[in-house]
Amino acid sequence: MMRKKGFTLIELIVVLAIIGILGAMLLPSAYGYINLARKKATVANARTIYMSAMLALEDEDAFESFYTPQSTWTAYESTSDGCVLNTTTEYNGVSSTYSEKITNLKRPLAQEGNYRFTVVARVDGHNHKTGSNWRNPRDITHVFVTWNYSDKRYERFVKEMCADLDMKLGVQKGNNFQVKMPYTKREDGGSLPLVRWLICYRLDDPSQVEIWAGDGYKAENGPAYRVYPNPAPNYTS
Repeated sequence: MMRKKGFTLIELIVVLAIIGILGAMLLPSAYGYINLARKKATVANARTIYMSAMLALEDEDAFESFYTPQSTWTAYESTSDGCVLNTTTEYNGVSSTYSEKITNLKRPLAQEGNYRFTVVARVDGHNHKTGSNWRNPRDITHVFVTWNYSDKRYERFVKEMCADLDMKLGVQKGNNFQVKMPYTKREDGGSLPLVRWLICYRLDDPSQVEIWAGDGYKAENGPAYRVYPNPAPNYTS
């Protein structure tokens, strides 16, 4: 009578160890591929937003709306490779990092090659929690489920762009919201995840329209990285 031979305990331990080693080797690669796919999808969505914005600017009234000067400029400074300058603040003994607002445009740039830009429109492309205290730099205190303008002057432009995206200003189009933000991680030490799309233009060359990813700091903008055109390094590696 033949006996059925099975695995010994030692053999099972060896097999499990080999599987564990292989998993440890392959998991980072798989994770890297997933992140790369999310980055590419994010850049592709940014391009869709950019093309809609440029099409909207062909309308004369929308163009005038987009480039209406602000009474008090709110700007941010970017490095040449598309990363915003950050600052820090203390809140209840906790240090937080966020994008630095610039209201004095006469202040010298931090370094040669940098430029300043302003935000025209915004929308959230990722679900996120909100906090209740706008003073807390770790709280996002508002959710923009549809396109919104950072200044009333920009309303005409935003309406025109929404028409191209087959959306209505202030009304989300069911589950077919076209501006998802698949990649929300950041590498600049910022305290909040990336959840918000921002349509911007450079103050030194207003013809340069840019799409940025922001963290929605204090329900506003919080730009972190340029996504399109010429994505920041963390979207290309």
